[in-house]
Amino acid sequence: MNNTLILTGGDLRPEFVKEYIKDKKFDIIIAVDGGLAVADKANVKPDYIVGDFDTVNSILLYKYEKMEEVKILRYKPEKDATDTGLAIQKAIEENSFSIHILGAMGTRFDHTISNILLLQPASEAGIDAMIVNENNRIRLLGYKRKKITLTKKNNNYKYVSLIPLSEKVTGITTKGMKYNISNYDFYIDKEISMGVSNEIEDEVAEITIMSGKLLLVESND
Repeated sequence: MNNTLILTGGDLRPEFVKEYIKDKKFDIIIAVDGGLAVADKANVKPDYIVGDFDTVNSILLYKYEKMEEVKILRYKPEKDATDTGLAIQKAIEENSFSIHILGAMGTRFDHTISNILLLQPASEAGIDAMIVNENNRIRLLGYKRKKITLTKKNNNYKYVSLIPLSEKVTGITTKGMKYNISNYDFYIDKEISMGVSNEIEDEVAEITIMSGKLLLVESND
């Protein structure tokens, strides 16, 4: 089982990458196309480089092509999946138990929302997948994972938002939050904003659901 880091080509600073990984051990690191530049500046050597390489510097790519320990997975631009989607699929194939995706949000909103939705195949495979940037951590409750625990101590995120991703999310119960609910249902076409901007009140908080898919968005601003 592997703890996997994916570095994509969205808004991502090398300094943030260094800070994020310093206390974590990753078994597999995947750089996605333009994310290779950030990995290189952060002195993070990827195990895989994935993409159609339409945004990565060719000289930089050649540097890693000469390294036998780095595997290059090259795809044609005319493909049925984004580069990040291919990287997540690779992480699933590599028997990951956890996937941390950095750089998945940026100025291209279409890519951002697509990357958020790509948490679904990882979650369906039973993987704890998350998208993280300097202000947010996004995870998904659903499929095999119906409960998540949040701690107040050393938590970098002030706000916790629950957003329905499926047509209906049933049996939502929160404990230890500023505003708690019990066995409540969220619908994607109503009560959409009811779960936005909650806060952890107790030292430990819990969020559980019965069925459906629920986005958990933690924010620090």
